[in-house]
Amino acid sequence: MYPDGGIARFKLYGKVSSPIVSGNQQVGIDLASVVNGAVAWSYSDQHFGSADNLLLPGRGHDMSDGWETKRSRSADHTDWVIIKLGRQSSYIQKVIVDTAHYRGNFPQYITVHGYHNEPTDNTDCVELVGKVKVGPDQEHVYNIERDVNIAYIKLTIIPDGGVKRLRVWGR
Repeated sequence: MYPDGGIARFKLYGKVSSPIVSGNQQVGIDLASVVNGAVAWSYSDQHFGSADNLLLPGRGHDMSDGWETKRSRSADHTDWVIIKLGRQSSYIQKVIVDTAHYRGNFPQYITVHGYHNEPTDNTDCVELVGKVKVGPDQEHVYNIERDVNIAYIKLTIIPDGGVKRLRVWGR
């Protein structure tokens, strides 16, 4: 804008292209980062916080910049988010589920599954993290270290709650 004035809105449409790792192909990147082209593809609920927040850089500054779902009192309730990775993987090093700033409203358990194609009810998946208990205000690191060809990740939180960031390190 030149020379002065004000801009109320600015929107830029397109697709982020993740960087090409040259030289050492053993170096992994965060495939689930918005910086590398990941997008929140689908979700069950985002009552208190957008699922897109899971993909932001850094650990955030408070509960307002994470993904948080409303509480449910129904039995066997789960919430989930599907992330389209910035690029298809051939190897997953680790998955990090960060509950930073969520001290009383973190999920009790999580699961993480990977999908080669867009997930549907009939799509085969790969279990990356089986049902595991999580705690408040910390990074939960799950070492995967395996060859797996996936383009989507599904994080399921059981029964509901808040997660700050999701990281999927691989190549």
